[in-house]
Amino acid sequence: MDLLTNRFNLKRNNYNYGFTIVELIIVIGIISTLSGLALPSFINWIRAEKVNSYTRQLREYIRVVRLEARRWGVTCQVNLDNIDYESKSSSNFNEYNGFQVSCLEDNSNINALVPKINNSIFQIMNKNFLITPNGRISSDKPIIIVIGSKYYSSGTKLVNCLVIQSPTGHITKGKFQEYGWITRKMKTSQLDANETLNVDQCKFS
Repeated sequence: MDLLTNRFNLKRNNYNYGFTIVELIIVIGIISTLSGLALPSFINWIRAEKVNSYTRQLREYIRVVRLEARRWGVTCQVNLDNIDYESKSSSNFNEYNGFQVSCLEDNSNINALVPKINNSIFQIMNKNFLITPNGRISSDKPIIIVIGSKYYSSGTKLVNCLVIQSPTGHITKGKFQEYGWITRKMKTSQLDANETLNVDQCKFS
């Protein structure tokens, strides 16, 4: 009697533990479907955050340059570095300086703080500008810097803009509303040779 009871209990235990092949296939299928739906959104969020992060860093950097110009009583020339898209492949996200700042004093410290840019984002500025010894902007019109994702055409619909008022140097962040000039192979960093950028196209939040 005990032997029969043990066999019955053994069979019952075998049926109470583990999953069947069908159950495992269903679970794997559900996980794969959910991952396929969530992954594109997650990737777009990462790409958008890179744009926002660089925008914040650049805004703060310009503020620091103005403070340094006032601190040392020097003039600083802010020039955008032209960087071609082809200069870095999509598999090589090395970081580069998007700006060069030349002051009458030693430039090494201020240039070491320049935000790094790579091939995943692009920036375009309407003109280079001068910061005076009292921290003001010497320009005949506002400075416009537009920053966006290189993956704009594939889903990351985010284009930020910074407007630096002349001569006060007040910086305002917004969203750029005109997208027709964005191409698949935007240069990583360039000046606006075609006068595409306009303050009215920057919608401030």
